[in-house]
Amino acid sequence: MAFQVVLREGIVGGFAGPTIKHVVDIKGDDTGATIMQASLKPESKTDYHTQSGGASIEQIASILDTLKQQLQTLPTEEPTGSEDIYGQDISLSFFSDDFQWSNGGSEGCSQGESAVKATPEEKEKFKELVNLVKGLGREYAQ
Repeated sequence: MAFQVVLREGIVGGFAGPTIKHVVDIKGDDTGATIMQASLKPESKTDYHTQSGGASIEQIASILDTLKQQLQTLPTEEPTGSEDIYGQDISLSFFSDDFQWSNGGSEGCSQGESAVKATPEEKEKFKELVNLVKGLGREYAQ
């Protein structure tokens, strides 16, 4: 199973587009994954400090399963990219052969309003999943 998980922090824009502050990108298949983490350098809008590493599928399989199961229960904004319904300024995307989930839109979120809202419980669950993905970035991308 090929998969990709992407976390982007800094998705909310206003008159000007959003500035991505932090990215964790996990790409892999049944044999393992490459994990990349990039953080915006202070005083910059385009220069990132990037770290990368690898993990075996055994090391991350349970976290991927948790992500997939939990994301299936969470809503996304409608229309796509209209509003940050989780209030975290973070988008999380999961793509695999049999499952796709993404919030925040490819260009971030504008000043629109979503027809779908997240409950406080859903916001908390999303926050926990964000922390799982950030943890993978910290642990394996060095």
